Amino acid sequence: MEKLNRIYTAFEDYFSGGMLFIGLSLVFLNVILRYFFGQPQSILDEFSVYFVVWGTMAGLSVALRNDHHIKVDMLYNFLPLKAKWIVSIFANTVGLAFSVFFVFYGTELVQNYLMYGQKSTDSQFPLWIVNLIMPISGVMLGIRFIEKLYHRLKGGGKHWLNKNRGGNHGDSVPF
Repeated sequence: MEKLNRIYTAFEDYFSGGMLFIGLSLVFLNVILRYFFGQPQSILDEFSVYFVVWGTMAGLSVALRNDHHIKVDMLYNFLPLKAKWIVSIFANTVGLAFSVFFVFYGTELVQNYLMYGQKSTDSQFPLWIVNLIMPISGVMLGIRFIEKLYHRLKGGGKHWLNKNRGGNHGDSVPF
């Protein structure tokens, strides 16, 4: 199981980082073409946005995995440890429900683009491919929420409670 987690973690990192790198490289290339050669390419602008959006959406699960997402924990920090555990389970369950919602409606959106054959204005690129990141990132988020729920519930929560007794140890926020 640990090996599978390492492989999936590497996939998340390389996929999201790769998409961002490609998108930002396309932006850089278009800047060079615009200012040094006077030949900007609108297709580069279009595809740079697609790649940056894909990298960002895939990066949501990386942020969740590493606890680098935005959180409001002012009230949470004042709760006793057992209440933190319950709130954490609730928050991750809501996150998992959101992921299911995201996959379901993202898939519907992709199916609509496929059915109607919509394409982008500049390059005529199929928009179903562009929007495919929505159900993909929903699945990726769902995997991480399931992992977090598993770690909170493992052994009746004793492992999480023991790990977090005596102060903040990096895992003291709801997600």
